[in-house]
Amino acid sequence: MSGWRAALRIASREARRSPGRSALVIALIAVPVAALSFTAIVHDSTTLTPHEDAARRMGAAQALVSWPYNGPVIQEPTRDFAIPATSAEGEPPSEERLRALLPGTDLVPVERGGVNIRTTAGVGRAGVRMLDLDNPLTHGMVTVLEGRPATTKTEITLSRKAMDRTGATLGGTLTTEDGRTFTVVGVIEEPDRLDNTTVVALPGTFDQAERSWLITTPLPWSKVKELNKSGVAALSRTVLADLPPASERYPEFPDSSELGAEVLVLVAGLAVLEMSLLAGSAMAVGARRRKRDLALVAAVGGSPAHVRRIVLADGVVMGALAALGGVVLGVATAAATRPVVEWLLAERFGAQRFFPSALAALAMLAIITGVLAALVPAWISSRQDVVTALAGRRGITRSRRRWLVLGLTLVATGVAAGVFSAVQMQFVGILIALILTEVGLVLCTPSLLGLLAKTGRWLPVPLRIALRDASRNRTAAAPAISAVMAAVIGAVAVSVILTSQSQQEAGQLAGTMGDVSVFRLDDLSKPGTTPIPASVATAIRNATPATEAHELKLLACDGGQCFAHIRPPADRECPYAHDVLRREPTEAEQNSARADTRCTGVGRTHRYFGTYTTPDGFLVVARPEAIKSLLHLTDDDVPAAQQALRDGKIVVNNPNLLSDGKVLLAIGLQATTTPAPGHATPQRRPAPLAVMTEETARSLGYGVSAFTMYATTTRMPTEQEQDALTAALGGEYEVHVDRPTASDVQQALTILGLVAGLITLAAAALATGLAAADGRKDLTTLAAVGATPSLRKLLSLSQAGVIAGLGGLLGTAAGAASALALLAALNAGYADLWPQPELNPLTIPWPTTTISLLVVPAVAMLGAALFTRSRLPIERRE
Repeated sequence: MSGWRAALRIASREARRSPGRSALVIALIAVPVAALSFTAIVHDSTTLTPHEDAARRMGAAQALVSWPYNGPVIQEPTRDFAIPATSAEGEPPSEERLRALLPGTDLVPVERGGVNIRTTAGVGRAGVRMLDLDNPLTHGMVTVLEGRPATTKTEITLSRKAMDRTGATLGGTLTTEDGRTFTVVGVIEEPDRLDNTTVVALPGTFDQAERSWLITTPLPWSKVKELNKSGVAALSRTVLADLPPASERYPEFPDSSELGAEVLVLVAGLAVLEMSLLAGSAMAVGARRRKRDLALVAAVGGSPAHVRRIVLADGVVMGALAALGGVVLGVATAAATRPVVEWLLAERFGAQRFFPSALAALAMLAIITGVLAALVPAWISSRQDVVTALAGRRGITRSRRRWLVLGLTLVATGVAAGVFSAVQMQFVGILIALILTEVGLVLCTPSLLGLLAKTGRWLPVPLRIALRDASRNRTAAAPAISAVMAAVIGAVAVSVILTSQSQQEAGQLAGTMGDVSVFRLDDLSKPGTTPIPASVATAIRNATPATEAHELKLLACDGGQCFAHIRPPADRECPYAHDVLRREPTEAEQNSARADTRCTGVGRTHRYFGTYTTPDGFLVVARPEAIKSLLHLTDDDVPAAQQALRDGKIVVNNPNLLSDGKVLLAIGLQATTTPAPGHATPQRRPAPLAVMTEETARSLGYGVSAFTMYATTTRMPTEQEQDALTAALGGEYEVHVDRPTASDVQQALTILGLVAGLITLAAAALATGLAAADGRKDLTTLAAVGATPSLRKLLSLSQAGVIAGLGGLLGTAAGAASALALLAALNAGYADLWPQPELNPLTIPWPTTTISLLVVPAVAMLGAALFTRSRLPIERRE
């Protein structure tokens, strides 16, 4: 213990003697600790407790109930949304019947709907919540920020987003599209929807709203299931506080959280790996700076064990200081940036919590990481040649071949293990594969430096000197490059995953993001046969960046709209699809369906024209001129598709739907189909879509019904452009724009990507700063032999470019590979689900990746140019 006490004293003294270098080393370890602490605090603060969740969804009530169907329903315990269990219908819902089912309880109505309101840009759609904010049962659902709640049906309160869009002020007025005027008496916010355009009024203020009730009677899960038999859905505070086991839930709603623990293990393991690489590089550079002091210890009789102990003590001291600084910085940042984080997430914290167990674990992890990171520098320092170190000569000027061979072997092994683990969905295997790959890249870095140095003869003098210096001083350059690589890996990996999720969502659309669909409001409730006038298409072109606009219609059955689709031929149809079974498949049938190639993609829900979602496909009636934009055809395929429509054929975007020149037309959930002439386009789209002309529909015995005016655009229309279009169309139409949905996962990844980007820039700056400090004596030597100040600045800039550029290149490759491995593992995990979700596209966002490759070196070089002094004091070279 006395040996450790002396080592810790030496390490503490060294930290005080070199505050600048120590601060850089500590910062390189503390930055990821602070980022992880910040992330842990935000996660804990935004993870609602059952009480907080219940307060937002049902206020102070015991349950929120609704009555969506006449017959029995099934639901999830955590949602008040329900679906019919059978086609049988009972008595219609009524508040009197609900009181009979729930005797002795109070029923407080709450309603949801929508209304078109006058905005500064025209007319926009606002969400409507109708509830009495003065009633104690509603407290917590909506927060009044300014003013007071509405007390009459001529008063309303608005969210800040609604205030901004309408230009309304407290005490002013708001006008709906139909001319109704309301007095604005308060400013409100929905705690979990800060970015919504919301109007809050008393129940009954607006028509066509969905009604629910707050009740004061506790509802256990058994009572909820009993209410489901009558068609009532219930979200219960009692159930949220004590969720029922899987055996008591409805089997139609499987638990979708099976992959959560494995993903958490993978993310935690990757975080530890990146911290280890950052800390290891910092400790290696620090040991390189102290090699002469360590050689003196050996010269006066110190054993290799003493030298190792001194370097390991550096890891303990630096790790402890980094743990303290990182945790304090993370806590302070989380508390100070809470409003910004809530704005980015569009959601209030449940409470400001600091996750003490996670912070303690991170602090301990930082100390352990510091010790582990010092192992390799300690081993190298204990084996260094004492005479060479005392003379101040270079240590390693060339790399041993065995390290290159070992590095390449680890990279190859990691890639192979990653592919195998991804296919088998083994997350621990993926983590091990990533560790092997990144360690292999670290071992290959010195040899790569030597290879690059050989190309220096064709480069300018500063860059040539920088490459030669990095090659001759690999024990300092390689760890700095590894630090940048470790930081870039996280930023690139998050970017790849975000891009994949965005493309996955776009693949569920029949069109593309930014498409505009305009519906006649009367047709939404009572379909008509009057065509949408051409003036609507003109208004779309004038108000939005539209390229084409076409009227689309639906088939008409019994005087109303009927939603049709194309079923596959009998020999290609999935035998376990709902159209065939007329029921949900059993577990054995699901297993068979997953192994049947005919069932690929069956059951995946797709979105059509803004509002309609279905897993079966969609059929529209349109003129031949619309076929290119509807099915996204190339110019070469358009003539054949248009001619097929003119010839009375149904054009489909999936060749598997065509057999012997015919397709099978299905109406809704009917089991029967109608054969019709068909034509298939070569490009198969994920969302099945079929098109026929009005003449073909009538020849098959169907009428047509007005549906929508559909337009493609060159970019995403702005909210102001959408409001202007709604205003131009008057009160007869509703405008929908296909916009990406902001899921919780995407929001979390966006925050993580921002944090990863900041870590990347900080790590690049700190690593190049350490390398610059290590090369200070070389700059002094250049000054002594007559080098100009500009040459010394260019040399520092080139050294930063070499370190950050090479680290960015290696980090980009490893980060992209890591993200693709994770996405492949998730895709493999989908193989056990039915219906199988849309797969994650395995693509690389080249624009973002290119920015990562260029921005990080540019920032590092700019920092080197700004902070390198033109004139340095003359120093003695030991």
